[in-house]
Amino acid sequence: MATFFALFHSAAFLKSRLSSISPALDLNYLSMMHLYKEENPAAAKIAIESVLKHLWYLTEEVVVLSIFDRKLDPVLRKGILMKLLFFPRPQTFAPGKPKFPSLRLNSIITYLDQLLNFVGSRSWLLFVSLKLTEENFDWMHTEVENWEKMSGYKKTEGIVRSFEVVNDCAERAIKLISDFKDVVVNVKDQEYLFQVIEDPRNYFRSFKKSSLKDL
Repeated sequence: MATFFALFHSAAFLKSRLSSISPALDLNYLSMMHLYKEENPAAAKIAIESVLKHLWYLTEEVVVLSIFDRKLDPVLRKGILMKLLFFPRPQTFAPGKPKFPSLRLNSIITYLDQLLNFVGSRSWLLFVSLKLTEENFDWMHTEVENWEKMSGYKKTEGIVRSFEVVNDCAERAIKLISDFKDVVVNVKDQEYLFQVIEDPRNYFRSFKKSSLKDL
């Protein structure tokens, strides 16, 4: 179990708040778990089952965040964009919950190919929701090495990088409460305890030195 945490889970957990790399991170984690089954079938099976319940980043609506993942191969980033451009840009979207891709426990994960397969017409939702003008799409018709020089790309990338991964934050908050709820039995004491834990967090809103100076 220590090997599992050291080699796989810790890195994925610490990077989980970075929205632009999350689609590739989730898929890469799945591919590694399929390899890890040869070493520890039980642990890998549990990890895969857990990830398959949280495939939000591999839905059509969110997988396009990979376009802004600078760690991905430029060929793959360009391929994702070309797949997006294959679909006409909708002006409106029917409301509804994103649908998870059909990945099963024993699905074979082909990392470089899979991200492309998840792109669809609803992948335009990000760009339409941001109400970008046509001039903000000019970078889509150039090579990857030119993207960072273009204002439209920089504007969209800045927005994507500022996204908060709220699900992870909420789950961590629930975990925090579950860790401390049994420290005291009395309900009133529990309320006081949570307030004591929360109070410092109101002052330390980031890990920057400026937070300490403001305090």
